[in-house]
Amino acid sequence: MNHKANFAHFSLAGCVLKVNICSPVPHASTDPRIKLLAFLQKLEDSGYPPPSIREVAGKLGFKSSNAASKLIHRMQHAGEVLYQPGRARSLRLARPSDAGVPLFGSIAAGFPDSLDALPAERLQLDPASFGIRNPSDAFALRVRGESMIGRNFFNGDLVILDRSAKAKNHDVVAALIDQECTLKTLVIENGKTWLKAENPAYPSLLPVFELQIQGVAKAVIHLLAA
Repeated sequence: MNHKANFAHFSLAGCVLKVNICSPVPHASTDPRIKLLAFLQKLEDSGYPPPSIREVAGKLGFKSSNAASKLIHRMQHAGEVLYQPGRARSLRLARPSDAGVPLFGSIAAGFPDSLDALPAERLQLDPASFGIRNPSDAFALRVRGESMIGRNFFNGDLVILDRSAKAKNHDVVAALIDQECTLKTLVIENGKTWLKAENPAYPSLLPVFELQIQGVAKAVIHLLAA
């Protein structure tokens, strides 16, 4: 059977992206994706907590929880649901306000300071395009300062981070060091861990009490002057 191709156009920074959509529309009564969306909406409207993966499998008639997990993963990638693996009953509908990557103000690429606790806005970006598997683990920060210019992180840039990624030696990280936040290169050497500035004008930082990694940098977006 031939299906007529539809085209969706999206505008991004003055460019037009053309996406070919040629899959047939599934029947609502048989498509497990639509059934799951309706199930989640009904639970939410009734004030009930989100379902477990086993309950989702039972509701959709799947023989195993693994099949339900695969469906949820596909729907999460499509931006239809939010789910945090390993966290009980974390499955919920994705709202328009949940889309994109939250921007939590700025972070010092210089001397450490405090970090905004609430997102100022959401960037209309797909976390998966930066290798971030779980959209809820993605967040963004605006670079402030010049201590990381050696790694091409410049003042005013946007850095996309993954809070669930395991930080490795020489990763660029957003870190909480002695209760203050900064963007630096993580160094693990001779049993010690510290933060390295990528500009000789700035010192490296050794924790006095605590060093906590808040996210691993996955991408940096350079903003061109108008």
